[in-house]
Amino acid sequence: MEKEKIDRLVSLYRELPQEIQSAVLWIMEQNEIVDYLVQGEKIPKKEIEEFIQKAMEKKDYLMVVMLIYKRVYDMNN
Repeated sequence: MEKEKIDRLVSLYRELPQEIQSAVLWIMEQNEIVDYLVQGEKIPKKEIEEFIQKAMEKKDYLMVVMLIYKRVYDMNN
């Protein structure tokens, strides 16, 4: 990855609230298991957005990050 992109990602990460930073770190540390978990059936975009909204309302940031990871995974596969 280019240094500029890495610097931008680090900058964006530092702007996140502590709870979301912790969730992002957990996803990165558990990348193999998370990849395995998201490989299932694709979730329709509208449905995943509703799940994300509900998780945000509950302040379940780990779930938010996992759902976003799933959304990106589905878009790329």
